[in-house]
Amino acid sequence: MPRGRPRKTDPEEALEAAMTLFWEKGFDGTSMSDLTEATGMAKPGLYANFGDKEALYAKALDHYFNALGKPLLDDFCNHPGDYRAAIRSILETVADAVTGGDYPCGCFVANSLVENSHLPESLGNLGKDLDGRRRDAFHQRLSLAKTKGELSQDAEIDSLADYFSGQVLALAVMGRAGTDRAVLQNFVNTALSVLPERG
Repeated sequence: MPRGRPRKTDPEEALEAAMTLFWEKGFDGTSMSDLTEATGMAKPGLYANFGDKEALYAKALDHYFNALGKPLLDDFCNHPGDYRAAIRSILETVADAVTGGDYPCGCFVANSLVENSHLPESLGNLGKDLDGRRRDAFHQRLSLAKTKGELSQDAEIDSLADYFSGQVLALAVMGRAGTDRAVLQNFVNTALSVLPERG
């Protein structure tokens, strides 16, 4: 009986597998052999679908942001509560995510920033761009809070956006380091304590 053709790997499934592998091992720590094993695609198939390793990493990082990062930021910007509740929600959601075990520890974007000095320039710039979108989301939500009178008119929106965007990065790094969820909760509570009183 003749053998059937080998099952073709779905490119979307392959991209998801590549994303998880890069997220876990980083750019330098992931070889093309690792990628072929994880995705089920031979090297010619990977190159045909995604380009070289650098191009695949960029596609994987974009996929991560669109699948996981952007929905989180959209929920944050559209949170029905006041800005304090919105910020608490996003920080606690991140703390849950980086300790939940469904994906590799930490945040793929944060990991790429930590690895930045070892990345090709184009990938370093991509990580910075995606990180900037998180900072922009905080700026947007805090600006809305000022417009609605939840924040005083002299509140320093730029500084607060930088601060809370940084807290997300800190949570991601702490989660990757294996920090206990209860410790992360204390971190969140302390971070929120800097918020000014209503104007």
